[in-house]
Amino acid sequence: MPARKRKYTQTDTGAWAADSGGINVAIERNGVLTRIDMTAEITPSATLAGANMPDGLFRVFQNTTIRGGSHTYVTLPAQDPCGGGILMHYLNRKDFRMVGHGRATIVAPSRTYNPITFRYHFGSRPQTLFGIDNPFDMSAFIPANKESSLSFVITTSGNDVMDDTVTISSGTYRFELSIIQGTEGDIREEIGLQGVQYPPSAPMGMVPAWIAELFSHTATGSDYSVKRDLQTGGWLKRIAIIEQDETATRAVRAHDQVTGVSIDLSSQNEQLIRSFMDSYFNSQDASTNTVTNDTAPEFQGGYAAHGIIILDMRAHAKGHSDYGLDLRALQTGQVKLGLTITTYTSGDASLILQERYMANPFQSLSGL
Repeated sequence: MPARKRKYTQTDTGAWAADSGGINVAIERNGVLTRIDMTAEITPSATLAGANMPDGLFRVFQNTTIRGGSHTYVTLPAQDPCGGGILMHYLNRKDFRMVGHGRATIVAPSRTYNPITFRYHFGSRPQTLFGIDNPFDMSAFIPANKESSLSFVITTSGNDVMDDTVTISSGTYRFELSIIQGTEGDIREEIGLQGVQYPPSAPMGMVPAWIAELFSHTATGSDYSVKRDLQTGGWLKRIAIIEQDETATRAVRAHDQVTGVSIDLSSQNEQLIRSFMDSYFNSQDASTNTVTNDTAPEFQGGYAAHGIIILDMRAHAKGHSDYGLDLRALQTGQVKLGLTITTYTSGDASLILQERYMANPFQSLSGL
């Protein structure tokens, strides 16, 4: 029989708490998990009609981690100003063109809380070949039913993270799951219908294996001279970076710090990317929630989101069309991310996310 596809909001939720060491929510394990939509229902201390700092709505967490019994599937780079939440929002803008929030004000006829949605899509095909939303994408997944436990862990900052005067009074995190259920034969039939072909070394499918880094700048550097090692031992689909200014009260995105980026395969003496950054910044979707007054024209999406860098390795000749660069045979230090840092102030930082894949560690595809 065909695999069963289900989308539903689970009963267990998380309660927002300031400076949490980790709000731990158990995720239901009753199938193959292909997507989680997490919505933060945030109640501010006052209406945001006249007070809203840049990216305030997206600062409702520093980091989110999806962790199984022995494997971390998803994580984000974390720092107190909550750049991880901002970065996740703009990845959603890139992949889904989703705004992720409604109007900032919470006066009638709006509800008394502000819902902000973050989408965690585990595969590499967020849309079908026909441009249709693809919530049951089997190019990669979390084998939730095989895990002994599965947790969604949220790390937050203080209640003043959104604005100088308007604080967070309370909040609830809700989770909508997209799952596929069935026998291994049912699941394989669905994979075939989707046209997914796993690498020969991964017959049981692919799972996300994200790596995150907070890189604090220490000086300027010219011509891609500031180097960071990239993780080997898997497939590298994408690198996403948010450039964070040293602003003391509430760090903001910056586009005058990192002005060039490179990726080098030193083992093969090959430079895959060597680029000036403006084209990357300007290729972002329109910004929202970026100025202090939501009546300003820019609040409606007047310009591209600067300070966000997304390098997609699937587009390169050496990259797999779904999974990116195969780095399994390389050693640490043989793949480098290079940065040109034009301006430097103590407190500047790059929050770096490596979206990676590895072979499914479980010897089954069944989603019962």
